[in-house]
Amino acid sequence: MAFAGLLLLGAVVVGYLGLSIGRPEAPAVASEPVPAVVPTDVDKLQRTPVVVVTRDLPALAVLGKDDLRLEYLQTAPVGSYTKAEALLGQRVWVPVSAGSILSGAVLEPGGPLARTIRPDERAMAIAVDDVVGGGGFVLPGDYVDVVLYVADQQGIRRDIRAQLVLPGVRVLTYGEQIAVAGDGQARHADDGKDKERKVARTAVLAVPANATARLMLASQAGSLRLAVRSKDEKLYEKEQQGSYLHTVLNPANTGAVTLDQLLGRRPPAAPAAPRSQARPRAAAGVAVYRGGTVAHEAP
Repeated sequence: MAFAGLLLLGAVVVGYLGLSIGRPEAPAVASEPVPAVVPTDVDKLQRTPVVVVTRDLPALAVLGKDDLRLEYLQTAPVGSYTKAEALLGQRVWVPVSAGSILSGAVLEPGGPLARTIRPDERAMAIAVDDVVGGGGFVLPGDYVDVVLYVADQQGIRRDIRAQLVLPGVRVLTYGEQIAVAGDGQARHADDGKDKERKVARTAVLAVPANATARLMLASQAGSLRLAVRSKDEKLYEKEQQGSYLHTVLNPANTGAVTLDQLLGRRPPAAPAAPRSQARPRAAAGVAVYRGGTVAHEAP
């Protein structure tokens, strides 16, 4: 009986061990990561500070310490400022509403066009179309030569001439595109979204101050053309370095070319003036008539 009890106990132990070994292990439960809390200071380091106006400012107001504060943005607008201390004492040239981001557009007098020209230049507009503007591919920042075409009707003869009016002037705007100061790249006057291409009607050129009357007269005398200069001349780089001067206007490079000269024709000879018959020279003295004779006597 005792031996049988031991065998039964051993069978129970062996069966339990068999069941324990054959049972599949339970999969380990993966623990979810605890979300990290980013401190506010670290969040500020990842953003860019911009200077914002705290209250409404009228035009010509001087910026004080209480008028400015810093806000941190993921993307700072172009032309914004990052330090308020550098703006203290400066003047805003246009009214600014509270919460507006300060930029050079409100701290510098004049519009974007006035800020793209030098003191010795003037911005002048001319009428253009796709033919005048190089097929419509002229862009702000290009350098062009202004060429004049004139066809005058003089009696029965038509005098056709062409000449260079202004060489090497910079295009400031063309249609709705404007060259922004600092980078010279073209910007759209609208919101910048892609829209249907519009035919440009005007182009604004940076004309030397002493040549504004020349361009004004040329625009009224005939039709103008814009001849684009090559980028290999590096005129933009020279202008940024202050070493570019407008081509000197002289008869050698701005002389008029007639159609007869272009085609190798000889100008027609001017008709000779008719000779007037010589009038008899009057005799000196006083004419005295005696019958059928005339005598001249001294007075």
